[in-house]
Amino acid sequence: MKELGSGIVRSVKRAGKDALLVTVALDAGGETVLSVPPSLYERIGSPGAGDALSDAATSELAHESEYLAACRHALRILEYGDNNARTLRDKLARKGISREVAGEAVERMVSLGYIREGEQARRLAVGYARRNLWGGRKIVSALTAKGYSRTDAETAVREAVDGGEIDFTEVKRTLVKRCKARGMEDDKIRATLWRYGFGNGE
Repeated sequence: MKELGSGIVRSVKRAGKDALLVTVALDAGGETVLSVPPSLYERIGSPGAGDALSDAATSELAHESEYLAACRHALRILEYGDNNARTLRDKLARKGISREVAGEAVERMVSLGYIREGEQARRLAVGYARRNLWGGRKIVSALTAKGYSRTDAETAVREAVDGGEIDFTEVKRTLVKRCKARGMEDDKIRATLWRYGFGNGE
C-alpha cells in the first residue's frame, strides 16, 4: 500500500451509520478521501477540520479504507460465482488493491464462510469426472492449476468417490466405449486413458 504521509483534515462527513468520509490534504501534495468506520476515527482522537494527522494516523486510516473497499469488491465478485482464495486475491489485485490488503480481505471472506474451498473443489471434481470423463490424476492436476492446494484437491476427489458421487470404474468404461465408437485401436485407447488421467491401476 502506498504511503501517504502526514496531512491536514479538510472535512469529515457521515456516509451512512457505518462509515465516515474523511478528506485529507496531504503535506506531500494533493488530497485523498478515506472511508473509515467511526470507531477507528474515534480511536485516533476524532480530529476535526483543520487538525493535523500524523504519518501513522494517516497510514492507519488509509489501510482501513482500502481494506473496507477490498471487502466490498470481494463480496460483489463472490455474488457472481465461486472463487477460491487465489483467484479472488488476483481479481482484487487487478482492481488496484495491494496484495497485502487483498489477502486480508480474502481471509475475511474465508472466515465469514463465503469461500469454502473444500466444497468448491469437490463440486468441480464431480463435474470433471461426469462431464469430461477425467480420471483422478487429471482432476487433481486441474484443481491445483485453479489454485486449490494439492491436499484439498486430493481430498475432494477422495470424498467424492467415498460419497458415491464419482465412480471411476464407470467413468473409465464410458470413456472406453466412446473411444471404440470412434474406431480407435487399443494402443490409442490406452494413450487416451492416460491423457484423461487414468493410471495403470485404475
